[in-house]
Amino acid sequence: MKNLYILGAGGFGHVIKDMAEQSGKYTKICFLDDNSDEAVGKLSDLPKFIDSDSCFFVGLGNNSVRLDLINKLLCLNCEVISLIHPTAYVSPTAKLGIGCCVLPMAVINTDSVIKDGCIINCGAIVDHNCIVNEGVHVCMNAVIKANNEIASLTKVEACRVVERG
Repeated sequence: MKNLYILGAGGFGHVIKDMAEQSGKYTKICFLDDNSDEAVGKLSDLPKFIDSDSCFFVGLGNNSVRLDLINKLLCLNCEVISLIHPTAYVSPTAKLGIGCCVLPMAVINTDSVIKDGCIINCGAIVDHNCIVNEGVHVCMNAVIKANNEIASLTKVEACRVVERG
């Protein structure tokens, strides 16, 4: 088991911590954050926490900042994980990138591709044969209908239905 360091101790970071704790896969779970008393260090302290027993997740809601930090972690040869809640459904033929989070009751259907740094929020549906590009946030209960492509860094608002084409 590894130590998980979550970059960002705000609301979304705590959602990630809850999911990671429920999984039982991590020895310890800590925050790195520049503005939190509960963090074990600041983002500038990141190199101190990089070792073979550590993995990382960027728990920030800002799409571009999240993707930038994922890329920084990858440049530092860090292990960046993705998290899938046990109540979510991800098709065996779907592809999930690095640093993604699939929250409770979300669905990613057949042959869809979710690229790096995406958030598929509670109850969201990505139907078959979709491409969700880097850094996208599909908000709660949003639906991306079949055969769609979502541009990088897009926020698909809650309950929105993205029609085909």
